[in-house]
Amino acid sequence: MLERLEEIRENIFRYLEARIELFTLETRGKVEEGVVVGVHGIVLALLGTMTTIFLFSLLAAYLNELTDSRYIGFLIVALFFLVLTVIWAVAKDFFKGKIRSIAYGILKKNQEKKAEDKSQAVQDLMDQARTTISNDDRYNQTTPSSQPVR
Repeated sequence: MLERLEEIRENIFRYLEARIELFTLETRGKVEEGVVVGVHGIVLALLGTMTTIFLFSLLAAYLNELTDSRYIGFLIVALFFLVLTVIWAVAKDFFKGKIRSIAYGILKKNQEKKAEDKSQAVQDLMDQARTTISNDDRYNQTTPSSQPVR
């Protein structure tokens, strides 16, 4: 009986150690992934911004050629961005709601995946514990046990 309690205690300690190590690995993975995604996003945003600036400068120069003016093309492009800015400012609640719903969907999907991975890890540990206990039961049944004399 004491051996069985000792095995259960050892299994619990192994389970706790595995959970702590899993938490550590998950945290490290999240930090690494966050840094990689952040750096990639910053570089991508910078390149996209530079490309957009040059494309709209090119459009403004083309519009200048079409209108035979030095400034009308730039004025048209500037008015376009002014209209976009006004739309963005006026409809800020709409855009905030859309951004929140997209972010919530992504977070929910990630949490569901993590919960599924955790439940699978717990199920694997439970299967290992059951296998260990059933192997010990078979061993105890096949070998004569020394029962204390009363």
